[in-house]
Amino acid sequence: MLQAILIDDEQNSRETLAGKLDLFCPELEIVGEGGSVQEGLDLIKSQEVDLLFLDIDLAGESGFDLLKALTEDETASTPAVVFITAHDEFAIQAIKFSALDYLLKPVDPEELVKAVRKVESEKGLPKKATNFNVLVENIRQASDSPKKIVIPTSDGMHVIRLSDIVRLESSSNYTTFFLNGQKNLLASKTLKEFDMMLEGYSFLRFHKSHLVNVNFLKKYVQTDGGYLILEDGSRIPVANRKKEQLMSLLKNL
Repeated sequence: MLQAILIDDEQNSRETLAGKLDLFCPELEIVGEGGSVQEGLDLIKSQEVDLLFLDIDLAGESGFDLLKALTEDETASTPAVVFITAHDEFAIQAIKFSALDYLLKPVDPEELVKAVRKVESEKGLPKKATNFNVLVENIRQASDSPKKIVIPTSDGMHVIRLSDIVRLESSSNYTTFFLNGQKNLLASKTLKEFDMMLEGYSFLRFHKSHLVNVNFLKKYVQTDGGYLILEDGSRIPVANRKKEQLMSLLKNL
């Protein structure tokens, strides 16, 4: 049986989540609740916990503060974490970049079950310290622009700077990352998922199979249907419906 704690500064929210867990996830036992960073730390340090449901906004504090304290305390065991948030767009983006899980308030029962099942399937595996560290670093570095992303591959989690990504290419249900001066990575997510995640971060999809970091654009060739040449020498086709967008971009560079 999974053991979990709930950290949310609103008692009503804790009661609502506890009720949904009791109804839809009977294999999970709630062993503690709290409303602050310190209460969360005390609960985690006092017992073995498999899962932490952590609200981001804790009445003047942040759930990220709790996570930061855990990563800095070598004596504390870090449980799996599922963040709970209402609307913080930057927080959601930072969590996605770190390949961690979150649930939006009000919590959807289907998404809740999915998150718990995932933790259950990964029980006993090493905790994702890398993911936590990337999240803490992205939060600390800027309030509106994550600098690193965690890439899940068959051999583990790779931490990559956004500025090192030249382009991404679809490989069926996988995505190949082409990196500046580094070995390529095959990620176990679709290009569509990364396209949504990287929207607004200088990455544009000029072709259904390619997502390009515009900072590496070198030349646009209009012959042979039109294609881009990037700084690493790669050639990327440009879909007809994307040419107007491309021309607008080139005029503003």
